[in-house]
Amino acid sequence: MILQDVLAALETISPLRYAEPWDNVGLLTGDPAAAIERVLLTIDLTHAVLDEAVAKGAGLVVAYHPALFEAIKRVRHDSVLHRAIRADVAVWSPHTALDVAPGGTNDLLADALGLIEITPLRFTATADGGGIGRIGVLPIATPRAALIDHLKRELGVEAALVAGPLDGLVTRAAVCAGAGRGLLDDAIKQNANLYLTGELPHHDALKAAAAGMTVVCVLHSNSERAALRRLKARLEAAAPGIEVALSEVDRDPFVVC
Repeated sequence: MILQDVLAALETISPLRYAEPWDNVGLLTGDPAAAIERVLLTIDLTHAVLDEAVAKGAGLVVAYHPALFEAIKRVRHDSVLHRAIRADVAVWSPHTALDVAPGGTNDLLADALGLIEITPLRFTATADGGGIGRIGVLPIATPRAALIDHLKRELGVEAALVAGPLDGLVTRAAVCAGAGRGLLDDAIKQNANLYLTGELPHHDALKAAAAGMTVVCVLHSNSERAALRRLKARLEAAAPGIEVALSEVDRDPFVVC
């Protein structure tokens, strides 16, 4: 299979037209006509992940975060992007397109909470009637502490940063993968009892707590990484014959000590 065929399969899962206007998604480097046998999925393209890709013979790295985001004037010889080009490893990024896409990053978080009656937290012009973030209701009102423990198990994290009430029931919850500041007001206005995200600034956590909403932050990339398992299964189905692996070295840069 050639790279262009794999990219076409990825496009059916995460249409790039859904991405935010400021984002830099799609093929960042690589020859669309190159033969591809293996794909490696990661949140961040680090040097360790690139070493893993080369060792596993992956001709394509799907890196959720764009390895090339802002305009640059030079590519250093020791940069991970330069190394990827030299190693003939293509790099493709979905980022906010996958956040918006049905079955993508935010839907995974909503499913982790067990939400029903799910709608976008904010509708966007790029999303064909969809949008960014998710909000929904729980089938059964659930104690906050029990729901937080459930989330940690579902997302495979040992700890979470929590602001706001720890007691009481959750009936309505919102999610935003990655940085949650931009959708916090939407979650408050739509009466979410709990807001699941990756990270939130100090004063925004205070705002949420003052509104009586519990914020659960699991660290930026930890809120996104679980979606890679679903992406793996969907890509394998959409591109039969391609080997798809999850990176074993990709992890959030922060740890709880």
